[in-house]
Amino acid sequence: MRRTRFRICLGVSILVAISLAGCAAKVAPAPAATPKAKTATAATPAGPEIKLDRIDKVGYEAMVTYYAGKVVLVDFWATWCPKCREDFPHTVALDRKYGPRGLVVVSLACDDTDKTDEIMSFLREQEATIKNLRGVHGTDEKTFEDFQIAGGALPHYKLYDRKGELRKTFAIDPDKDTQFSLADIDAAVEELLAEDKKSAEPEKAADTVAPDESDP
Repeated sequence: MRRTRFRICLGVSILVAISLAGCAAKVAPAPAATPKAKTATAATPAGPEIKLDRIDKVGYEAMVTYYAGKVVLVDFWATWCPKCREDFPHTVALDRKYGPRGLVVVSLACDDTDKTDEIMSFLREQEATIKNLRGVHGTDEKTFEDFQIAGGALPHYKLYDRKGELRKTFAIDPDKDTQFSLADIDAAVEELLAEDKKSAEPEKAADTVAPDESDP
């Protein structure tokens, strides 16, 4: 009798254990499968190509001549100039806004050679796919003399018409309470772009080439 009861109890216990195990399996969700790491099949797309070329006074004048038929805006800046860095996104934006209408935007850094990496880092950060230059004389006074930047005050902008003539200069004047604004530059660019292209474009020499003297 005792054996019979024992067998019955044992059987009931086994059935209860099986039943509980089944509920637990239904209630507890199966662990999510760990996704397999994707194998790279192609290199990560590179960012926009950004170059930095050295330029001197002669090369600068040749560049302006090369772009005859276009309106050219040159932004003279430097990594050590906080205002230059602050306003630089506006320079890049002008290229994207007015480039299709005939504006060529150029940046010219007044920095020494040892700042090349810093210049390039900043240009990449700004996605500055415009023509980027660095004066060969860096921060030396000759840079500011060659490019006619009074007192070496930056930022400084020069705007050339389609004939390659300097039409506007935006310079810092320490003696004035009010300086030029970015809106002033926009208005001047709009004005020159609105001028008749055919009447403004001179004959272009067939063998004229753009200066391209890359920084090492």
